[in-house]
Amino acid sequence: MSTNLLLVSPYNVNFYGGVQNQVNLFKNELDSTNFNVRIAAPESSDYDIGKSFRIPFNGSNNPINLIPNKEILEEAISWADIVHIHEPFIPLFFWRLKTSKRIIVTHHAKVSKFIYFGLKFLYLSLRNKSFYSTSVSAEAKANALTLSKKTRVIPNFIVMNKNISYIPNNNYLFIGRNESRKNLKLFEDLSKSINTTNSFIAITNKRSGYDSINYLIDISDDEKNSVIKNVGFYIAPQTHSESFGITILEAINAGNIAICSNLIAFIDLLGDSGIYFKNGNLQSLLNVLNKLNKADLAKIWHKQYDHINKNYNSQKVLDDWIYVYNNL
Repeated sequence: MSTNLLLVSPYNVNFYGGVQNQVNLFKNELDSTNFNVRIAAPESSDYDIGKSFRIPFNGSNNPINLIPNKEILEEAISWADIVHIHEPFIPLFFWRLKTSKRIIVTHHAKVSKFIYFGLKFLYLSLRNKSFYSTSVSAEAKANALTLSKKTRVIPNFIVMNKNISYIPNNNYLFIGRNESRKNLKLFEDLSKSINTTNSFIAITNKRSGYDSINYLIDISDDEKNSVIKNVGFYIAPQTHSESFGITILEAINAGNIAICSNLIAFIDLLGDSGIYFKNGNLQSLLNVLNKLNKADLAKIWHKQYDHINKNYNSQKVLDDWIYVYNNL
C-alpha cells in the first residue's frame, strides 16, 4: 500500500535555492518508491498555495509566501498521510491549521541570534504539538531546538554523478545570489588579483561591473548543470548564516575542487576533505590557491568526491527518510 507524502514549503519552487533544491529532489527520487509525493508551495504544479514575494530574511532575499491560500493548503493536507514541512519558521500561518495527520518539520536555515530568541519565545506554545523534528545540519539544529527538545540531524542529499572525473582546467566558479552574505564581491576581487587567462564564471541573479567575469544571470538548473562541469575551482566565499552548502556538493559532483571560507557549516560539511581560507580574507584565499599550484589536484578532488558520496548520496539519505516515514 502506498503512502501519500505532502512536501510543504513557503519558498517558490521555480526559483533556485537550497530548500527548493531539496524539495524537488525529494519528489523526483521518492516517486519511484512506495510513496505518492506532491508539493504544496508557491507555483507548485500540485498545490499552488499563492504568490510569493521577495522578502528579506536572514541576510538573504527570497521568494516567499507568508500567508498561503488556506483552502488549497487544507485540500493538500486532506490528501496527505504524512505532511513534511520544510523550513517551519515561515510562514507562521502553517501552525494555525488543525490536523491530526503525521507531521515532520525540517529546519534548513541558520538564523541570527535576534531571530532565534524571537522565535524561541513565539514558538513556546507549540512545544506540545505532535511532530517529528529534523534539521539538515548541526548549525540548523540550534534553531530546531526552539520548537522541539529532541531533533534528529538528517543532511541534505545529492544524486551522485557516477560518470564524472577531474579535468585540470583551473578556471574559477561562483554560484549564489548577488547579496552581501554570499560575498560575490570577494570572487570579483579575486578575478582582478590573479594574472591569468583562465575564466571566472559567476552564476548569479544580478550582474556587477567586472569585465573579468562571465556573469550568467538567472539561468535554469539544466543550464547550470551544463556550465559547471569541470570548470576547475569552485569558490564558496560566504560570510555568515550558512547552515549547509548544497552548491558545494553540486560543484564537487560536477568535477570541481571546492575551496570554502572557514565557516563552521562548511567545515562540518566537508571535514578533512575540505580546503578552507579565512572568512572574507582575499589574501588568505590567494595563499590557498598558490599552495594548490604544487598539489596533486586530482587526488584532492577524489577525496572530496568520495567524502560527499559517503555522506550525502541520495540513496543513503533517502533510506534514512524512508525509515522515518515508515516509523512515525
